Amino acid sequence: MFFKLNNFIMAEHLASLHGTEKDRVNCPFYFKIGACRHGDKCSRLHNKPSTSQTLLLVNMYKNPVIRSPVGGDGLPKPTDPYNLQKHFEEFYIDLYDELVLFGDIENINVCDNLSDHMIGNVYVKFSKELSAYKALKSVSGRFYAGRTIVAENSPVVDFKESTCRQYEENSCNRGGYCNFMHLKPIKRSIRKVLFENYSDN
Repeated sequence: MFFKLNNFIMAEHLASLHGTEKDRVNCPFYFKIGACRHGDKCSRLHNKPSTSQTLLLVNMYKNPVIRSPVGGDGLPKPTDPYNLQKHFEEFYIDLYDELVLFGDIENINVCDNLSDHMIGNVYVKFSKELSAYKALKSVSGRFYAGRTIVAENSPVVDFKESTCRQYEENSCNRGGYCNFMHLKPIKRSIRKVLFENYSDN
C-alpha cells in the first residue's frame, strides 16, 4: 500500500511539472507555443501530438513590412498602415473560407513575431480534432502565394498561456523577438462575423 501511494504521489508531482520551466525532459516553449527557437537541436523533448484541435501553418503569413524596400538608413521604408491591415484581413478571410470547409473553426491566430521559429506562424483551432485532421491532410504540401504550405498538429489549445500579456498592454520590451506570441489583431466586426459561435475564444 505504501509503495502504491508513493508512486501515485510521484506521478502527480511529475504531472504538475510537465510543460513548465522545472520540467527537465519536455520543452516548455514547445508545449506552450508549439514552436521552439532551438528547433531539432533543443536539449528537451518536443512531444508532437498525433492529433489536435489546433493546426499550425508554419511561417505561412508573409507580412509586407518584412518585404518592403530598405531605405538609406538601412531600415524598411514606412508602409501605409491602412494597406497593411487590408492585406492582413484579406489573408485572414481567405484562409478562413478555405479551412472552414473542413469543420467549425473556433479561432485563427497569426503571429507578428520576428524570430525564425515564429514569424508568420498561423494557428487554426477547430472545434473538433477530426476537422483539424481533415484540414491537415488537405493543405499539407499545397501551395499558397507561391510557397509550399507546411502544416502540423500543434499542442497549443489554450492561447491565454502562449500569448504575451505585455504585448497586449503595449509594454513588451523584447519586441518582435519575444518568445511568447504577439498576435496580429483582427477587427472585432470581422471576428464577430467569422466566429459568432465562439465569441469568447
